[in-house]
Amino acid sequence: MKKIIFALLTLLISVLTLFGQQQLNHEKRTYIGPDGKFYINRALPVYLWLSTSPTDKSNATQLKSSTEPNYSNPMYFDTEGINNITHEMAVDQTTKAVVDKTVNFQVYADGIAPYSTSSFSPAPKFVSDGIIYYGKGLTVTLKSTDEVSGVEKTYFSINGENYQDYSSIIPMDKEQAYILKYYASDFVGNAENPTTKKYTVDLSAPKTNHSVSQPKLDDIISPKANISLSFSDNLSGVRNTRYYFDNNAPLFYGVPITLWNLTDGNHNLTYYSTDNVSNVENKVVYSFYLDKTPPVVTQDIVGDLSITDCKYISSRTKIKLSATDNKAGVDKVFYSIDVGGQLTYGDQFLVPNNDGQHTITYWGIDKVTNLAAKKYLTVCMDNTNPATHITYGNPQFFDRDTLFINKLTPVTLHPNDGGSGVLKTEYNINNNGNSKYSSSFKIPEEGYKTIGFFSTDKVNNVETQKTSHCFVDNTPPVIYVRFSIDPIDKRDGLNVYPNYTRMYVAATDKQVGTQEIMYSVNGSPMKLWSSQYTLDASEVQHFTTKNKKYVVKIQSKDKLGNMSEYTIEFYVSK
Repeated sequence: MKKIIFALLTLLISVLTLFGQQQLNHEKRTYIGPDGKFYINRALPVYLWLSTSPTDKSNATQLKSSTEPNYSNPMYFDTEGINNITHEMAVDQTTKAVVDKTVNFQVYADGIAPYSTSSFSPAPKFVSDGIIYYGKGLTVTLKSTDEVSGVEKTYFSINGENYQDYSSIIPMDKEQAYILKYYASDFVGNAENPTTKKYTVDLSAPKTNHSVSQPKLDDIISPKANISLSFSDNLSGVRNTRYYFDNNAPLFYGVPITLWNLTDGNHNLTYYSTDNVSNVENKVVYSFYLDKTPPVVTQDIVGDLSITDCKYISSRTKIKLSATDNKAGVDKVFYSIDVGGQLTYGDQFLVPNNDGQHTITYWGIDKVTNLAAKKYLTVCMDNTNPATHITYGNPQFFDRDTLFINKLTPVTLHPNDGGSGVLKTEYNINNNGNSKYSSSFKIPEEGYKTIGFFSTDKVNNVETQKTSHCFVDNTPPVIYVRFSIDPIDKRDGLNVYPNYTRMYVAATDKQVGTQEIMYSVNGSPMKLWSSQYTLDASEVQHFTTKNKKYVVKIQSKDKLGNMSEYTIEFYVSK
């Protein structure tokens, strides 16, 4: 823009110079030099006069040529420089004798104007499109010469101003377009045609700016970005632009500057331009942070988790992703599950609830597009509840669709989980509060029982409660003793029976029935009361000894091993 303004100013100055500036008026004349020489402008007419008085010019007579009237009165000198008016024979001024000498009267005719030249001090110079540019320190020196009468004055004019006398070096210390005109005149009024010099003085340095491409965030820049320098100069134009990072050596700018070779952290870019007449711009420093570090993305498993051979989770478990960045800040976090597409993380998410292994891929990008390397999280979905079954130890008896046990019967629970494993197993009896199962248990209280039981795995999948029913029978059989004859007497408070009496023993059990009856007479080993292999004890004559006290111990067990005992004492008569 400024170049256009300078061009318009130059045009305006040229017009003003052409129509407004006039060369000074120089009258043609004669001149007697310091050495007494007589100089005359060759263009002036010459008339000759004779006088007999060196001082009184009133009696002077104009000479005329009778032979060449067309070339006299006036006459003109024909030779540049010395012209002689000649009297061929000299006469001695005292004796009046003729002397063989020629008398010459010298007149110096001057018809040629002086010649002027200009010299420019060695300021930087540049020519473009016909325009001459000079830099700082420009001065102009004018030099004029004249061959005959000599230079009287040299004149100069700048940009249409009036001519002024040249006396010393002319400083050119303003930035502008110049039209310099100069000429000289001699002592007899010859003036040369002005010489015109056109040029522009450029004192201003170029201007350079930078721009940073994306990706960037304010003055935090990605290594993918580059820095472009734009430069301009109002006059002579930019010769070159240089730049350097930090304290490195300057480089010439040509194409946008890449940043890959810089380290992560703070940096200074210094740049400046030089124009074609060596005006150097003050260095510009751009400070920025080069962010080459991608975000750090971490994962957290929120909720049910058990780590064994795999990280087991449940369908309730969520995955939480977190990211931090050293400078520019996190822009986005991405993830994908198994072979699914890329998703943008917003909040904790669930893993597909089909059992088995799943892989979560996650990564992030910061606000200057540094991309974090992908990370992987492998989890195993355990969406299946544990399975528990129950077994009963001995004693037990099953009849009439009912399992009978007693207080000594161990009850064992068998939990199983094909995924994360069993965390705990619980049970209750008749819904009277859950107890944690650790090993086989027994049920001491008699009656009909409902055992509820279930397991929880290590990711909190809870099995639906199962139930098992049983009857706890802790009551032994009831023993009944009868004799074949009523007592015939009493002794010591005991019944007395005749020696042919027989004892009948029976036992009944309310729930599971009697399994066996054992007896012992007077401390003998216990024997079965009856079996398929022996006679019923009542058929055997056990009490034949007269006048003897008998102590009979009877035991009865039901089918669960519940045992009752009965002892009877009596006498056999004399």
